[in-house]
Amino acid sequence: MRSRYQAIKYFFLGVSVCSVMMLSLQQKCINKWKKAAQKNRGLFRLMDQWTNIKQEGKHLDMYFIKNNYKNIAIYGMGYVGIRLAKELKGSQIKIVYGIDRNADNIYSDVKVITMDNKLSKVDAIVVTVMDEFDEVSEMLSEKVGCAIIAIEDIINEI
Repeated sequence: MRSRYQAIKYFFLGVSVCSVMMLSLQQKCINKWKKAAQKNRGLFRLMDQWTNIKQEGKHLDMYFIKNNYKNIAIYGMGYVGIRLAKELKGSQIKIVYGIDRNADNIYSDVKVITMDNKLSKVDAIVVTVMDEFDEVSEMLSEKVGCAIIAIEDIINEI
């Protein structure tokens, strides 16, 4: 009788441990989805504001001209970085290079390098990575002596 009781006890202990592990895994997945949803919501808002600016007949090069930034770099050559490069193409603003962790897999008219490369002198670096500005800004500050600007700040100022 005693061994049967122990077997049942261990069975339920095993079930409990598995349940806790499953709940932990579920919570990790939920947290990952929440983070992705927040990032996508931020991107949506940014692109909505940007579209509004365009519909008002304004252009982002106005910000750079106003602040005398003629040669810039773009950190983050994902969707936002590529759009920024396309918007500034043909303007008075020269994009000297782009910076991205995944530089080898990015195809762009702009030369794309990683943070490991020597960063040429520019007037400003625009950070297009929305949820990592503080970390990126800190890393860039150690390598360059120019203005480091969040894309959100540019769009909000125009």
